[in-house]
Amino acid sequence: MPPGTGQPATLWAPDVVCIGGQWIMYLTVLPGVRTDWTGQAGIVQFASKDLEHWEYLGAVDLDSPRVIDAAVARCGDGRYRLWYKDEKRDCNTFSAVSDTPEDPASWVLEGVAIPGRPHEGPKVFRLAGTYWMIVDEWRGQAVYRSDDAAGNWTRQEHLDGLILTAPEMTGGRPVVGRHADVVPLSAGEDGAERALLVYFTHPHWGGEDIGAMDADPRTRLSHVRAAVLEVRDGVLMCMEH
Repeated sequence: MPPGTGQPATLWAPDVVCIGGQWIMYLTVLPGVRTDWTGQAGIVQFASKDLEHWEYLGAVDLDSPRVIDAAVARCGDGRYRLWYKDEKRDCNTFSAVSDTPEDPASWVLEGVAIPGRPHEGPKVFRLAGTYWMIVDEWRGQAVYRSDDAAGNWTRQEHLDGLILTAPEMTGGRPVVGRHADVVPLSAGEDGAERALLVYFTHPHWGGEDIGAMDADPRTRLSHVRAAVLEVRDGVLMCMEH
């Protein structure tokens, strides 16, 4: 549902990228105030010069009634790609490509980028000369790598390709890290490139249906946490959390 209609909407998972001297926000929109996981969902775009005032640009047509969790980055081939979760296509990560990503009508569908086990929340970034993608498998973040981010993503083999499987413990059980973002950091004194991985946890909720949150108010509690990412011997690792 486009902003400005006067109707309530649920907004989540923004990704903000600097493109052509302005900031572009890619935002998931669901009509109404949601109390469950149902309903249509789409991705829209906004533009800003100052990160304070935003102009609505339009919706991205991704040929699906249920797409969420946008991630946008410029790839090694010089083109921009939009990765997102398609909940009507096995909850996998799909991609679209554009040479003018500030134009919502410019995106051309490419197809599935990360198949297999359902997941959400893709994030693509470059670290130590390699493109990386992390996705939330609800049991930790899965790690993929690519030479150019234009395709051919390979899952990391170290620890079954997972990080943040137990960044904290509650009542003796592990609590996983969920839907993350990545912020580049300056290289350390040793010259190694690092990045900050910011994520959240639900310490008292294991991921059951949202209705389970009504039984115990503690299940609505979230923690925002961070870990330092570094590439060692070709492996993306969390150095601390």
